[in-house]
Amino acid sequence: MIILTSLRTILPISCSCFRAKGLLLHNIHTRQLSTDNKYRIKDNIYTIPNLLCGIRIALSPVISYYIISEQHPVALGLFVIAGITDMLDGQIARRYASQRSLLGSVIDPIADKTLMALTSCSLWYSGLMPWWLLSVIIGKDILLILGGLYLRCQSLEKVSIKNIFNVSDGTVEVKPGMHGKVNMCLQLGAVVLCMIAPIYSLQSHILVTSYMVMTSCSGLYSLLRYLTSYKTTVTTNLKDKPDWMK
Repeated sequence: MIILTSLRTILPISCSCFRAKGLLLHNIHTRQLSTDNKYRIKDNIYTIPNLLCGIRIALSPVISYYIISEQHPVALGLFVIAGITDMLDGQIARRYASQRSLLGSVIDPIADKTLMALTSCSLWYSGLMPWWLLSVIIGKDILLILGGLYLRCQSLEKVSIKNIFNVSDGTVEVKPGMHGKVNMCLQLGAVVLCMIAPIYSLQSHILVTSYMVMTSCSGLYSLLRYLTSYKTTVTTNLKDKPDWMK
């Protein structure tokens, strides 16, 4: 009864606070590049959503510290606050066009993944998250990041470290797939459960374990979908398409 009550209370907050975007490979739409620099899109990086993303990134190691220090109520509270920043930056960006930016489309999922990665590693280190769930969460993100970097290089006229990380000269737009959103919500729920479990002594509860298994299966399915359907989920306007997209 306790765990069901906790799930009804916490999971809706988490799922509504975080828009599960995935990272850099989630239905990337590559913009057509012009050889004339005057047609390039320059980005406005000084926006409130970008500031909120920075706050979320800054909170990530603090949450990890409180998890390792076994101050789980504090960690859970900060985790919810981080979720609120994610909810606010999305609402502001959708409502006010002047607050939208290419940097935001990149840094927002990075902030989400930084929060998830540090929190998940801390929970595993504290013995609150099983290693196999951590492996799915981190492994999927690493593969998606590598895929995103590859696509970024494919969209540049001249590949260099400076050009790759020059977010003010945007060439990709990040949009998540539905299976990625569902998996991200499940991951958030798993993290919340791992932080609630020691508070109510539910670490070995069958429902907690079952939820972890379901989250792992969802993560593997989502990754498999991206690996097997990249030709349809990745679109580009480049004149010379890579062979793998033909």
